[in-house]
Parts: sequence; C-alpha cells; structure tokens
Amino acid sequence: MTASAPVPPTHPPALTARQMSRVNGVTLVLATPSTAPVLWRDYLDGARDSYAGHGVSAALQYSEVIGGENTALFFAALDPRGTVVGGVRAQGPYTSHHESHALLEWAGQPGLDLVTESISRRLPAGIVEMKTAWAAPGPTAATVASLLPRTALPTMSLTGARFIMATAADHVLRRWEASGGRVETRIPPAPYPNNNYRTRLMWWDRDRLHLDAEPEVHAEMLRDAAVITRGTGRQAD
Repeated sequence: MTASAPVPPTHPPALTARQMSRVNGVTLVLATPSTAPVLWRDYLDGARDSYAGHGVSAALQYSEVIGGENTALFFAALDPRGTVVGGVRAQGPYTSHHESHALLEWAGQPGLDLVTESISRRLPAGIVEMKTAWAAPGPTAATVASLLPRTALPTMSLTGARFIMATAADHVLRRWEASGGRVETRIPPAPYPNNNYRTRLMWWDRDRLHLDAEPEVHAEMLRDAAVITRGTGRQAD
C-alpha cells in the first residue's frame, strides 16, 4: 500500500448523531457537540463521574470543555438502554503545537522539548488529539475499551489529519496498540495528573495503520470509517 496523498486537514462538517458500530449490545455513536447537545452533556457528565472516581477531576477541565468549542467531534458508547457508558472526543486539527494539552502535562518535566518537537514535526500533515476517554465500570466496560481505539481511522477520515495523538497511562495505551497506536518511547513519562500516574504520548500514523494495527482491528476501522464518511465526500482509507 502506498502512502496516502496529503489531504488538507479541516474541521469536519457538523454531524448529526449517527451509529458507527454495535458490538455486544454496545452502540458507538459519532456526533458533534452542537448537533447533539444532550448526548454531548451525557458523555461529558459521565466522564466527570469517572474522573472523580479515580481522583483526577482536575485533569478533565470540565468547565473549559463543556461548551464544546474546542471539540471537533466525539464518540459516545451507549448500552442497550441508551445510557452513555463511555466515549472519547477529538480536538483539532491543530494549527500550532501550543494547542496540545500534552504541553501542560509535561510542563516542568524532562521531555517537554521532545514533546514539542514531536508535535511540531507532524503538524504540517495534520494532527488531531483524542481526549477524555472513559468507560463506565460494569458489564459493558470491556466492550467499550475495545471500541474506543477503533475511532482513530474514522477521525482521520473525517478531518483529513494524517496523525492522531493521545496521552494516557501505560496500562491504557497498551490496549490502544491494537488499533495501530505507538508510544513515543524516546519521551520519558510524565507524572500527570499526579505522581500515581506515568503518562505517555502515543501516535497513530494513517500511512502506517495497515502495518501497525492488528489485521482484524484494521478491517473493523475501515468498515467503521466507511459507515461514518458515507455521504460526506471524505475517504474511508
């Protein structure tokens, strides 16, 4: 497979909520805050409860995020009753490395210069940052954890960005490797949001997903991307 032609990163069009996939009774829905305000608030309120349960409420920055202005799109996982049981949101495409939350996470820590360089080098090809990923405890948790990494390629397809970035603890990022994410190993972990965590930086490269993602997961992402880009004029691969 040859490298994809550069596509100018753009903010995706306002999307009404649409189903992307359904696994084990859990439905993953894509939307934008402005077109699905109730779903957006349910997703973010669930994130607030999840972060509070882990003692890291400050990392969510709820009051800054709730307006939705900085969120290009989001994915909400719904259980069979329609209750939001997890999700993730996307910021970008960025126009400057200063827009990334990662700079705050590494502020005053070894590796900040490497984080800045890593973002700046990829910026011309388009970067979208995935934030506020969570899954409610209970019977749906494992399914939600398997669905959220699959949002990488659909997000790239809608925004035209070549790169997706995310920061999270080691144990979280290990689950995301199946979708093609790779930890930036030359950057030392940051003790964020507190000393109980080792936060790392992970990248997805659209031109390498067919090599880096597990074959089954890559096939699932292609199907998901085809579903959510249908009628938008965007490419699914």
